[in-house]
Amino acid sequence: MISFNVNEWLDEYNDYLKLYEMFGDKQYLLEAEEALNSLRAVLRRSDICAKIEQAVKRPEKQKLHFI
Repeated sequence: MISFNVNEWLDEYNDYLKLYEMFGDKQYLLEAEEALNSLRAVLRRSDICAKIEQAVKRPEKQKLHFI
């Protein structure tokens, strides 16, 4: 599994928001939204991976129900 740092994404998000507040350039706001969307996508994938790992550890009968 790929390692990632939530703080880095949040720092990037906050940096772009600050730049948007300072300069009013909509591109900074779009970049902030993209950073947040990327973080959400990684967290969703991480959650799905955790569910799959749990299903693999279950008895065979329950595995089929999960899939």
